[in-house]
Amino acid sequence: MSARLSLGGPLARLAGFALLAAALGAVGVFHVWTHTRVVAQGYELARLESEHRRLAAERERLRLEVTTLRAPGRLEKYARTRLGMAPPAHGAVVAGGKGGGGKAGAVVGAGSGRTGPAEPAALVSVARR
Repeated sequence: MSARLSLGGPLARLAGFALLAAALGAVGVFHVWTHTRVVAQGYELARLESEHRRLAAERERLRLEVTTLRAPGRLEKYARTRLGMAPPAHGAVVAGGKGGGGKAGAVVGAGSGRTGPAEPAALVSVARR
């Protein structure tokens, strides 16, 4: 008689159960790992959305500040007070060439009604004393 292997013995069933338990355990660990990753990414998304809102508010504040700083009245005040600039005297500016849209050598500002010194305001106030 020949010895026959029995595949249905208690050792084979135990190995099958162990393999099934290991597979279920791996699936459980994978499920828990993916769940923690989803939660962590949710927290990261909330943090990034908060930072986005903060940066958008700062961008709007800076845009408003730039608009304010570029206002013509403020630029003129800054040029006069901090830089000592003033409008040119009547007839002090002469166009040089045809690129300006006028005649070559024409006096710019003639009849513009602007009066004022051609020098910086600080020098004019010293000269008038």
